[in-house]
Amino acid sequence: MAIREEYEQLKAFARIDGAIIGGLWILSFAFFIGEFYNPLFGFMSLIVGVYSLVLAAMRLKHFRDNVLDGVITFSRALMYSMLVYFYAALLMAAAQFIYFQFIDQGFMLSQYEEITNTDEFKTLLNAYGVKQEEMRLAIDNIASLRPIDIALQFLTTNIILGFMVSLPIATMLKSKYKRRF
Repeated sequence: MAIREEYEQLKAFARIDGAIIGGLWILSFAFFIGEFYNPLFGFMSLIVGVYSLVLAAMRLKHFRDNVLDGVITFSRALMYSMLVYFYAALLMAAAQFIYFQFIDQGFMLSQYEEITNTDEFKTLLNAYGVKQEEMRLAIDNIASLRPIDIALQFLTTNIILGFMVSLPIATMLKSKYKRRF
């Protein structure tokens, strides 16, 4: 990033792509919530989440080929990818905060409590050697979290995972050769 204009250009494109990826993450989260109503939504949540990773790589390739004439260093590709996931994580955390603060009203926690009270889940806990009291304590700990705590936890997790995914993406898409038409 030798020139300030190049850095500003990289940030501008990363913000746009981060908004796109963040929108997909929010859609994936909405499908995750919908999973409590219809199990098919859980599968759709997974598909949208995986597609967001593929789309982020495709957007980096588009940036490399159409804006930088096919040439991008590893460090620039890494910075671009990390910024995309950073912006996406910020957008996702804002949406999750809004959901848990104003919409959820304990819905998700009650669904998990309902699941833990089934005979199948109790059998699963016994198979793994987890006591029912330990599960109750875990749910009580989750219930004590404020919406901002949940959003910040997801923000941190999404940023770390995004940075980890950025390494192989940048490695695969770096290029020192100009594109030929």
